[in-house]
Amino acid sequence: MTRHILIVEDDEKSRRLLTDVLSFHGYEVAAAENGEEGLRHAKARKPDLALLDIQLPGISGFELLMGLRKAQGGEARYPVVAVTASVMEQDRRKILAAGFDAFVSKPVNIRELLATVAMLCARNES
Repeated sequence: MTRHILIVEDDEKSRRLLTDVLSFHGYEVAAAENGEEGLRHAKARKPDLALLDIQLPGISGFELLMGLRKAQGGEARYPVVAVTASVMEQDRRKILAAGFDAFVSKPVNIRELLATVAMLCARNES
């Protein structure tokens, strides 16, 4: 079964890297360059997992997370991963406390990204 991944990243090179890597590894990927576009996509077709940049134009990754969770209503929650250059310990605590399931540091370590996505998709199946 192919997993649908939503990527919300305003930086074109980062968005392309994430899209290319995940597509190459068999995931179906949709990419958005801002939070509003990402929220519209998520409402139209619920992803199996979402990767969100924290620093987005318009609504932030934190605000987008709240919008995604609200849009899910009583449905089963899909995992949401923060993709961020903010890697200080207090940033990590804030990200997890906000309700993100995990985070991936920028610059992105491809092995870490793939392991995190695979683990969360598998966990969400059970």
